[in-house]
Amino acid sequence: MLRDKLRQPDFNNFIALLLGKPTSRPVLFDFIIGDKIMKYLVGEENFKVDTEFNRMITRIKAFDFAGYDFAPILVRGLEFPRKEHNVTEVETKSLNEGAMIVDWASYNDYRWPEITNCDFSIIAKAGKYLPEGMKFIPYSYDGILENAIGIVGYENLCLMIYDDYQLVCNVFKQIGTRIEAFYDNVLLYDEVGCILCNDDWGFNTQTMFSPDFLREHVFPYYRRIVEKAHRLGKYAILHSCGYYREIIDDIVYDMKFDGKHSFEDNIVPVEDAYRELSDKITVLGGIDLNFIVSASSDEVYQRAKRMIEASKLKGRFALGTGNSVPDFVPIENYIALMKAGLEL
Repeated sequence: MLRDKLRQPDFNNFIALLLGKPTSRPVLFDFIIGDKIMKYLVGEENFKVDTEFNRMITRIKAFDFAGYDFAPILVRGLEFPRKEHNVTEVETKSLNEGAMIVDWASYNDYRWPEITNCDFSIIAKAGKYLPEGMKFIPYSYDGILENAIGIVGYENLCLMIYDDYQLVCNVFKQIGTRIEAFYDNVLLYDEVGCILCNDDWGFNTQTMFSPDFLREHVFPYYRRIVEKAHRLGKYAILHSCGYYREIIDDIVYDMKFDGKHSFEDNIVPVEDAYRELSDKITVLGGIDLNFIVSASSDEVYQRAKRMIEASKLKGRFALGTGNSVPDFVPIENYIALMKAGLEL
């Protein structure tokens, strides 16, 4: 059971992990935990999500109870408007779903969010509830490529590259400069120890756009964001779903991220990813989400223990899911995963 707090957070262990140094114990990493799991972790009486601030405090408590050394935090205000749809439950969603910019006229009419909409002081206010030893890891509301696809549409964007390249350049500049400013602001707070850049770049077998396109329109912003983090003595990790092998050198040597998150068995199983990447970047999470949902709790536990054992000497691995912990994850399987990482 995880309802009793089992250990004190120590963000120094997370830093050591990112630097490839020994840690005093296994380190845990997850990006998003759903309400069902959070309620289990903090208990019904402490589960309060009626306001954004209360959700932050509940998230801090949940990550603390589960044994993580950090809590993720989202500062709202930089949401890029998309078309509203009345569909409440769908099995699949089109990547053209929220398209709002299709030409120069719609570009000029688009209401770009401004960084002044963000109340960054909430980091300091919520930071008063951080347990000793714990730090925040802020993330943005979607990344540069995700937001571009969200407001233009994937197929529309593919066509726009050939039909009106300058419009494409303008869209990415509008988004990229705002995302960069967002991270510039969150990095100023002492409560922040690391940032997480969340931007999906790949499908199962290839990147969503050519590596050269990403190098021109997406990667330069993240390079500067990571540079700023490092200049301030902080760290930067990447959450990006999909195929990555053609751009891994960009992630490691150009943008210089300290850790990589999001792995799937049908793309690169975490065991293979660890063998390929652990000499140059820290592998975060990675136990396939579909596996966690469909396997038995013992199978989840055994796979997690094997990964901890395989990474014991070299380090550079934090145990967690390959993507997130949504509400459809069986609680007993999440417990099995965490138990493997909490045992010394």
